[in-house]
Amino acid sequence: MLILACYAKRLWPALLLLLAACATTPSLTAPEGKDVSLVFGHIDMSEAPSDLHWVTMQRLRPVTETPYYSFWVVDGTFFRINVPAGTYKFTKFGGHSGWKNTSYTYGFPSQGQSKLDRRIDRPGLYYAGSWKYRKVRTGFFQPGKFDVEASRTPSELELLQKMLPYADHPHWKQMIEQRIRELKK
Repeated sequence: MLILACYAKRLWPALLLLLAACATTPSLTAPEGKDVSLVFGHIDMSEAPSDLHWVTMQRLRPVTETPYYSFWVVDGTFFRINVPAGTYKFTKFGGHSGWKNTSYTYGFPSQGQSKLDRRIDRPGLYYAGSWKYRKVRTGFFQPGKFDVEASRTPSELELLQKMLPYADHPHWKQMIEQRIRELKK
């Protein structure tokens, strides 16, 4: 019995971590209204000092009391359901470097339109693109800079196939499957 108690004591943190991971599993659930969309994209962070763990987008127009939207992230692919019509700006993204035990926040320019920004006119799927984080060389005493540049991989089709298992509601599943069929033609 004492041996079992020792193992349970050692396994308890791992069990808590597993339960926490399950609680944050993405789920494309029922749409909240008729006129909402799914926004998705990908950022390859292989050259960044961290992985991609979060992405934030701000609704600029029409103005609202809760303008910020957070995205689920799975292996660099980010996606968000229930995004209403409007003009949006991607503001920040970030992650954590486990071996450095450091969190990173990367900000997009606050002025002008970013490469990822989208205008959502009607309900549907909105692909924000596939991007690659690139470190920009600076002087020795200057802070680090970065840019995101367009990438051909993963493709829109690959991202849709990756999101499909999370489509728990028929509304999103049908939209994703229809777009997959269109891209395969």
